[in-house]
Amino acid sequence: MAEMQTTPPPPEVSVTLLLEGGLQYMVMIPSNNLLLQQLFETVVNPPEKRGQRVFQIPVNEGKAMLCFPSDRLVGMITEPPLVIQQQPQPSSQAEPQAADTATPNLF
Repeated sequence: MAEMQTTPPPPEVSVTLLLEGGLQYMVMIPSNNLLLQQLFETVVNPPEKRGQRVFQIPVNEGKAMLCFPSDRLVGMITEPPLVIQQQPQPSSQAEPQAADTATPNLF
């Protein structure tokens, strides 16, 4: 049987934040930073189900701060590519409960 090797996560991830209105900002985020998970959680949830949160992300080597409300985040481009694993949605027409929301599993 062949062994599957998993590659360790990169130390930093280049993330291009796609914001409402066509704005884009590229930031470098350590792969173990909670911010990366919070951004993925925001993208996975539809805007109407997102909690109100303001992201504050240092830019320009910490000389400036990018601030935006979570409902303005439209998508993300990550380099290297990161894949989030989502829990399957129930097939019933019942309203999903809070525990049924997808939780990103980055690695």
